Amino acid sequence: MNGDVGTPSIRVVLADDSQTVRAVLRRLLEGAGFEVVGMAADGEEAVRVVLETAPDVVVLDLDMPVLDGAEATRILMERDPRPIVILTSRADPEEFRQAAGALAAGALEIVPKPATPDAWVGLQGRLAELLRAAAGRAAEPVSVAGRPGALSVGGGPPPRVVAVGASTGGPTAVRDLLHAMGPAPPVTVLLVQHMAAGFEAGLAEWLAVETGMTVRIAADGEPVGAREVRVAPAGVHLTVDEGWRVVLDSAGEPHGGHRPSVDALFFGCARAGARSVVGILLTGMGQDGVEGLAALREGGALTIAQDPATCAVPGMPEAAIRAGAAELVLGPAEAGEVVRRLFREGARG
Repeated sequence: MNGDVGTPSIRVVLADDSQTVRAVLRRLLEGAGFEVVGMAADGEEAVRVVLETAPDVVVLDLDMPVLDGAEATRILMERDPRPIVILTSRADPEEFRQAAGALAAGALEIVPKPATPDAWVGLQGRLAELLRAAAGRAAEPVSVAGRPGALSVGGGPPPRVVAVGASTGGPTAVRDLLHAMGPAPPVTVLLVQHMAAGFEAGLAEWLAVETGMTVRIAADGEPVGAREVRVAPAGVHLTVDEGWRVVLDSAGEPHGGHRPSVDALFFGCARAGARSVVGILLTGMGQDGVEGLAALREGGALTIAQDPATCAVPGMPEAAIRAGAAELVLGPAEAGEVVRRLFREGARG
């Protein structure tokens, strides 16, 4: 069983070309209450097993014979869409570039395999939490009936910063958000994306290719104002000071277990001047960014939560909606269009 008495186990298909890895993953997931309903040694077999067993979630190795994880993801998302998590052999920009095809095809998350045998035990909790969220077992959905879906613009100065936070499912949501802003962001976009350390540079490269924007890792002390996107480095809070310069904090305590933290970004922007900010909280599990988004809204910022219906994992936006932190509830592309309109037509009065 998984969780409460009477709750069906979450059904999983595992695919990896290593028999040892498959056995370890099966033991870890079954120990966490999941039901492994099928396993595969290559991508083609994975597609067949998934179509035969209709699992709740799928775990695919990236590097497999016949079909790799990215191609298997593309086929599955075309024929029988369901949540897919990609495992990689390492966390570095090159591996992210290879895995980007799986993200573009609809995979939720990229998770690096542990480097040592002992570290595999630590993967159990992380993977179990991710798969439960992907299967929709993390929380009760929030109603967004009557949600605000439009914005009156005109009458005030446009913002200086668009602050964006995302977790599980975030890369594709961020891509869609940025793409809708146009060929270049009208202001500096500061992005905190929860992901495995080592993938940040790959994410920046991928977003640059996908959107045509200038995207790079943020540098401490640089002023905001450039029409570019800055990504938080691994293990470092990204925020701003009162002079609207980037602050990278590697010593600050994690917020809710996260460093970089979306809350750290949002709180820093609120202190610098909330009315100069658009705060956007995208898909992800947990509650990182909820308190910071509330602080932004209280200070006069325009705040947007992703519509849960469009989220890969709706936990963070749902929590923000429940807390009254979001002025608007929109899909990523809608949110990007709102930002573009703020500069085309002027800010809100």
